[in-house]
Amino acid sequence: MAVRDYLDGFVQLHRIPDPEERHAEWRQAFATLAALVADHRRALPLEGLDPEELERSLILAKEAGWLDDVDWLSGPASAAATYELASALPPGELKRVLGRQVLRRLQVGDAATFVALATQLAEGGRRALGGAAMRARVALALDLPIGAGARADGLALALISRRELSREWLAGPSTGSLPSRRLAARLLERAAREAAHRAAEGDDGATRVFDIPVVRNAWERLLADRESLVWRHVAAARGLLSYARPEFEEEIDRHLSPGLGVTEWRRAAASLAASIAYSGDFALARCRELLSSEIAQRDPGIPAAMVQGLPRAAEAEPDAVEELLEQLVRTGGLASAEALVELRRERLGQGFGEWAARTATAKLKALLSKERPGDDGAVALAMAVSEELNPEIERPTLREQVDAALDAFVEGGALAASAAAMTTLDAAEQRVALLERCEESSDSDARVVSFRALRELDIALLESDTLANLMALGSRGDEPGAELRPLGDLFQRMTNWLVLQEGSESSDRREVQEHFTYRVRRTRALLHLVDADGRRVDDRADLRERRRVTTAQVLLRRVAEDPPSKLRRATLAAASRACDALVREEVAEVSDVVLAAGRASHDPSDLYTMSEAAMTPDLENALRAFAKLQKTLEEKRPTGRTVRAALDALAQLAHDLPVASSRRVEALRHGMLDLARALEPVAGATSLHGLAELSVGDTPLAALESAVQTLATLMMGARRRLGEAIPYAKPSSGPAVRLIDLYIERALRVGEERDLSDAIQSASQSFDEELPQGFARVAAISLGNLAALPIEGGQTPRTSFLPAAPKEAPLPAWMPPSRVLGGFYVTRAIGNGAVGSVFVARRVDARHDPTAEQFALKVPEYSGAAARTLSEDEFLSLFREEAGALLALPRHENIARFVTFDAGARPKPILVMELVDGPSLERYVDGATLDMPRALELLDGVAAGLEAMHRVGVAHLDVKPSNVIVRDPDGILGPKPPDEPVLVDFGLAGRTLRPGCGTANYGAPEVWGHDESGKALAQPADVYAFGCLAFELLTRRTLFQETNDLATLHAHLQHDGWPEKVGRLTTDPRTQGFAELVRRCIRRNPDDRESMTSVRRALGRLRPGLSTLQWPIEA
Repeated sequence: MAVRDYLDGFVQLHRIPDPEERHAEWRQAFATLAALVADHRRALPLEGLDPEELERSLILAKEAGWLDDVDWLSGPASAAATYELASALPPGELKRVLGRQVLRRLQVGDAATFVALATQLAEGGRRALGGAAMRARVALALDLPIGAGARADGLALALISRRELSREWLAGPSTGSLPSRRLAARLLERAAREAAHRAAEGDDGATRVFDIPVVRNAWERLLADRESLVWRHVAAARGLLSYARPEFEEEIDRHLSPGLGVTEWRRAAASLAASIAYSGDFALARCRELLSSEIAQRDPGIPAAMVQGLPRAAEAEPDAVEELLEQLVRTGGLASAEALVELRRERLGQGFGEWAARTATAKLKALLSKERPGDDGAVALAMAVSEELNPEIERPTLREQVDAALDAFVEGGALAASAAAMTTLDAAEQRVALLERCEESSDSDARVVSFRALRELDIALLESDTLANLMALGSRGDEPGAELRPLGDLFQRMTNWLVLQEGSESSDRREVQEHFTYRVRRTRALLHLVDADGRRVDDRADLRERRRVTTAQVLLRRVAEDPPSKLRRATLAAASRACDALVREEVAEVSDVVLAAGRASHDPSDLYTMSEAAMTPDLENALRAFAKLQKTLEEKRPTGRTVRAALDALAQLAHDLPVASSRRVEALRHGMLDLARALEPVAGATSLHGLAELSVGDTPLAALESAVQTLATLMMGARRRLGEAIPYAKPSSGPAVRLIDLYIERALRVGEERDLSDAIQSASQSFDEELPQGFARVAAISLGNLAALPIEGGQTPRTSFLPAAPKEAPLPAWMPPSRVLGGFYVTRAIGNGAVGSVFVARRVDARHDPTAEQFALKVPEYSGAAARTLSEDEFLSLFREEAGALLALPRHENIARFVTFDAGARPKPILVMELVDGPSLERYVDGATLDMPRALELLDGVAAGLEAMHRVGVAHLDVKPSNVIVRDPDGILGPKPPDEPVLVDFGLAGRTLRPGCGTANYGAPEVWGHDESGKALAQPADVYAFGCLAFELLTRRTLFQETNDLATLHAHLQHDGWPEKVGRLTTDPRTQGFAELVRRCIRRNPDDRESMTSVRRALGRLRPGLSTLQWPIEA
């Protein structure tokens, strides 16, 4: 009778009148279905049966109780058959009943039952494997030893074959924590085992799954992983598939070339050992050949790597593997013995590996019988491995207790496993308590005890998440909850202990040399701890974040301060993984880690090592690019070509940051690009005149000042986010560059050469303190070029350094693509202020004429000061109303000419004024060598402009040094000295006082809402600001020097004309009159202030006497 005839019994039940015959037919059909679905390659056994007939028959089976009475079949077989029946039924109540049965079997069934059902669900592409509890069951199934009996190979192949499932189970985990990556690697190994098995039977279709891009990418990433706990599984998968995929065999051969290194050799050795499963004697002979080769002599880790590749081979060819294993243990060292312990965990058969275990134990006893070799860690490791290889030792390790809980899952299901997990958790707590009692690491016995306890915790809790998954079996929801908090508490205690040990003074070079194995295990455990910690261990985000930040801070400090040693690579890897975890859990960003790593180490090889250890691709790429930048700067005597290469590397680093991942990352990207662009003319200039011609910005170094200040601010924020407690202070890098800029401007203006060496050295020191070393060094080298530059010189850049063309300052995002605002075409940005953006513009009809007249076009911006009392709509409405008052502005040499105002321009209204060339009064005073007559001349010009405005009833309302341009038609390079001061920036000008007018250092009390007159008059606010400006211009100090704007506003409100600095001027008869003039300008009540006409008249009376004084006045 054909199998199909047996299955037809499902649709015949309702036609069979005899109850006993009907029951027999049911059992026969059900058993046949169970046998068919056990072979996952035979899909859809019920395809073609009439769903209606099937439902009628199964209703009878349900009424007879047969659907519940399936214990006469094994649990996996009956569950799989029930699932298949449910899938074939049409929608309805019976389908739901069977679906609930299947779900219950998934939740409470043993491991074999779960694997059978999960495989069917995965092959159907179902989403039923979602949620914390289901993920935990799948992970446990993939973690089962080979000898457990529940083969999850078909499940693994199904998980990587379906696109959505492969992203969830393979692609994502392949860049995640250590347990996640290890699970993804085991998934590939299990899938490869199933594919290789099918290929051996003549069906090589499953091997093509490994060509799917998402699978191939994860494969390559995991094979290159720095953790042997991860790559060994992919290496074994490669060996298993090499029989069916010749390209894998060729790859193994290539990687065993003596010209390569241990990374390729060990992975190839593991693959070669795994290939014994299907290539038998041929692969065995090749393994023996490798053990006697030059490679094995050069790399003592080859035997251990081969042991790591043997589990699947031992299942297929146990005798051949036993023979090889004894040789591997005999020729290998402690690492081979430790790998043998892991191999025997697979339970490959009664007595498997006993002979090799006895050989290894004898070697370890011989080692322990000798005098201690000065490495307590090596002694402790030998003792632990020797006991683990001896089955007569009754004291179970923590890993063995986890295995016992896993056995409970295999035999009894989720409930039994959960109970066993709690017992294991208690044992883990005992190990942690033992660690905490062994805080003093200077004692040899304490080191041995702490090493063994730490090793057990590392293997059982950190290298694998088996215990976490066992505890999560009862979770409800997408992520584990409070049920895992006891495990999170252990992670917290382990972090506390490890951070205390790693950050202590005992971490010196002498201990590293004497107890290297002990220190490596401690650092490795810390690496695994930060890698394993996460939401699936502890749902308390605040605790996790503190652990992450503290660990990263300690490890980065170790990177910065530790002397070179054999432990260096392990420390760098741990620091990288700690930073990786910060990025993965969004505690910090890639930009923070890049800045912190660049500050911690100046050695490009350190950054290369950190990039290799990073598991986040974005972080890996960025660290590698930073290492390249550092590498270009290693020359002791850098040349122009060095700087060119460094600037290219800086731009590449910006390119390698993840695009648009966050605002902070974008800020770093643009900051680095701005730094590279700003340094181009600095490093390439052959004269100060040429520098000014090449530079972008209002002054030769304005762009560099902005770039270094931005980067220093980002560096400060990154340090705080990574746990450094640093006091708030504005970075000094920008001001240090500004000082050099002022010296250059002065040299260009007055033709006086000045030694810039001290200023450049001061800036370099600021860079070293506030920027990553790569940024600081390239900036310092570039600035060093300025020290020897003449004022005048050739305009051709040095042949060794050809700077790119200057870049324009970027336009704001709201600017239309056409660049047309109203009737004007914007050519470039001048700058952004507190109340608006200013652009250079031409009339639209002259947009292509470079000789056409240019204008200053201002667009109002809703500022923080205005927001204190006005909404944005109210602000723009007042701007439109008051801008009309500018039509009344007179033509005056001290007032920029008003051109037009367009309230209807889109996307924003515009104000167009004459474009005045020259430095601002602020920069002019800083950069010029003034005398008192010239200072008074400038002050009188500002007063004249304000007087003219006030005569027509218009106030400026934002008087300050940066809004006064000292007209210089020929530019700072021209032969004419700067001419008259000109009031510019009329974005706040008008006839009435408006909230938010003014700037903190110059704003009258009424501007901030404290108007004692109650009249809201505009012109007295200008008088107040002029008084502040007059004091600053003659003393070169602001009237108030507070730490923030709020304190400055408070100072304006507390005095009534006699601030302390003004009062000090009254002690000198020569300056008493000026002090009185300032007092009458800055009275608190607007009614008590002078008019600008009176002020100007008084200034004229004081001018002869003040002109005899030295500038600036001491105040």
